[in-house]
Amino acid sequence: GIVADIGTGEQPCVLLRADFDALPIHERTENIDFKSRHDGKMHACGHDSHTTMLLGAASLLKSMEDSINGTVRLMFQPAEEGGAGAKRMREEGVLTMEPKPKYAFAQHVWPTIPSGTIASRPGPILAAAERFEILISGVGGHAAMPHLTVDPIVTASSIVMNLQTLVSRNLSPLESGVCSITKFEAGDAYNVIPHSALLRGTIRALSTETLLSLQKRVQHVVDSTAAVHGANVTITYSPDYYPPTVNDPELFENFSKDVASLVAEDGKLTDIEPTMGAEDFSFVAESIPSTFFLLGQGSGTSPPTSYGLHHPHFALDESVMPRGVELHVNVALRALHKLANEEA
Repeated sequence: GIVADIGTGEQPCVLLRADFDALPIHERTENIDFKSRHDGKMHACGHDSHTTMLLGAASLLKSMEDSINGTVRLMFQPAEEGGAGAKRMREEGVLTMEPKPKYAFAQHVWPTIPSGTIASRPGPILAAAERFEILISGVGGHAAMPHLTVDPIVTASSIVMNLQTLVSRNLSPLESGVCSITKFEAGDAYNVIPHSALLRGTIRALSTETLLSLQKRVQHVVDSTAAVHGANVTITYSPDYYPPTVNDPELFENFSKDVASLVAEDGKLTDIEPTMGAEDFSFVAESIPSTFFLLGQGSGTSPPTSYGLHHPHFALDESVMPRGVELHVNVALRALHKLANEEA
């Protein structure tokens, strides 16, 4: 990643973060002049706009650097999409190098709310998430003689169905959780029962405790189901599960919501329910008081900008980017002013 400080180089200090990685998606947007030139690689989550908005904020802040009372740290982060880039940058000192930031802020374009609105909430706003890969090993053979095999497809199918009960029968109805299988791969011929099958998926929850509980249940269900079918199974998890992204309630109620209201097109911060999507800004937010904002961009028409994140037709409403720049600059300068007054 890239880190830059603007200001005095002394306390107080606040941090602004943007991510800049893409996704392995074949882009299908039309009538735009910045479509991906690389097949199978697409900015389908708006991270290019996040970096652009933070660069715009950097330009404005640099132009007024002599009047900044404190330090604004800019955190340009790679590998948000599963690589835990924020955790890597935290380990490398972005939060502990002097001057240490007291607050952190980030934003994400959001296609399900109108362009120009700003949404957020106190407490959990995005889920904790874990990825897993399940390799089922059986005994292959001729499709006409299944009694001589240990069928990994049947075993994997049972695992998929049994995992669907994790949330409905293992979580309290008052808790939120997700278990989704997103890949099922097995076999190459119509008359051959393969020797193995591969499943991939994700579990998500609004607390780390619930996520780890789901992880244990996944292990138990997979092991037990494979044993019933006489198959062997191996589960591999990601190197870093993402904790939930939690907006510090005090910072949110006493500062962030008021600043966002000043910037939002409709003059208010829109309250929004938590989403089971995940963000590695959570590694920052679990370390220092933080706020994560959602910047509405769903009203564009040419091309339509209401397609969901990670969709091959996802497109950016570029008209919202000046508002994102304004949000960055306002939270940074007003947070420095707030901290300076508290320290006086």
